[in-house]
Amino acid sequence: MKRIGRSDIIGQRGMAHIESVVLSMGFMFYPTGGVEAGIDGFIELRDEATGAVGNLLLQVQGKSTERLRLQAETEESFEFPCSEADISYWMQGTAPVLFIVVLPEKGVAYWKSIKAWFSNPDKLKARKIVFDKQADIFSREAKPAILALGLSTTRGATAPSARIQEELIVNLVGVSTARTLYWAPTSFANDKTFGAALRELDSKAGSEWIVRGKAVLSFRNLDAWPWNKLCEAGAMEEFGSDEWSESDDEDRQRDFVALLNRAMSEFVRPALWHDKGSGAFFFPKPKARDKLKYAYKSLKSFVPRDVVKRYGKRRDDPSQAAYWRHSAFRHRFLRLGEHWYAEITPTYHFTREGYKPDPWAGDRLKRIKEFENNAAVMGQFVMWRYFLTHHGAADLYAEGYPFLAFALLEPLGLDVGVPDDLWKSQEANPDSPLFDWEQAEA
Repeated sequence: MKRIGRSDIIGQRGMAHIESVVLSMGFMFYPTGGVEAGIDGFIELRDEATGAVGNLLLQVQGKSTERLRLQAETEESFEFPCSEADISYWMQGTAPVLFIVVLPEKGVAYWKSIKAWFSNPDKLKARKIVFDKQADIFSREAKPAILALGLSTTRGATAPSARIQEELIVNLVGVSTARTLYWAPTSFANDKTFGAALRELDSKAGSEWIVRGKAVLSFRNLDAWPWNKLCEAGAMEEFGSDEWSESDDEDRQRDFVALLNRAMSEFVRPALWHDKGSGAFFFPKPKARDKLKYAYKSLKSFVPRDVVKRYGKRRDDPSQAAYWRHSAFRHRFLRLGEHWYAEITPTYHFTREGYKPDPWAGDRLKRIKEFENNAAVMGQFVMWRYFLTHHGAADLYAEGYPFLAFALLEPLGLDVGVPDDLWKSQEANPDSPLFDWEQAEA
């Protein structure tokens, strides 16, 4: 004859107890049934007042026992051991997991959030759950805690990492500078007064200098004109730039970053303009045209991109464009270990008539950031990376910019990754016309 064992009855009593408590909370309980690897059912959160459900689920692993004494039991607590395989299975999932121990004969159950408990390395190493007999009772009174746990879960599914070979592109470029810095005393107290005097002598003089404590520090030779007219050239000293770039002194590091920022402004000229308000560098509008294209090497081939383009019509004058959108980037110099890098953040700049500040620039930027997808950001970074690593380089007709240069960094190899189709499925707008995946992968 077919038989149903006592352990099956005990297990079913445990599930019945769990379902009864869940229903008393006003939530729904769905037993897994059939074959399962470590999840006995699901709790779906429900608004008790309106009956509304929103597909917010918590997984349940139940354990029912008639043992008279539990492991390491005291009047206040007891322990429950877990296998390494079970813990791994519960922790890698996307939903919260409730571990519920039911004592049918006593009509009581206790619960813990698996991920919260085993997020502690020491608890994970011990591979056991310690239940508090007062604080961990699984009853209707536990509803607020379970509701908070369910609502804290990030909405949307996340698949486990795929074991594929992946290359990670970081938004950094390597930085190298001139090997020599020049220092000389000056009668000027700050950058503003020194800069004004310098422009009177030569309006095109470079800006790769800073004034600190009535002394000038510069990538340029201060013994040459027009610098020698504003400095005590006879007292000039030469230093290796590494005395600043490799120094652990915070003041020297700040001074070196200030020099790098000034050199960046000179490096990108005349191809880019600088917006002092946002700190962004952007492609300017050509004088005789309404748009500008820039060709660069993407991940596989050369592609053109609209970097300046007009949009809309002005209400007060329909013959004029409402605004121009300019591709732009902001940057930040940082030292990682013994090396310097520039962190590049793609963005946009907006103008009226191609050069005047657009009073609605902030709103336009907010809307476009909501609209663009991951490939758009990646594509813009690849474009700016190409610009920085090729602009100002020496060729047959001109010498390269001598004070600052940028280098391409090799992608980081990973043994795990996320397939591109999965990335695209999570995009707010995977079909954004700002930039498409085919162009990014070209």
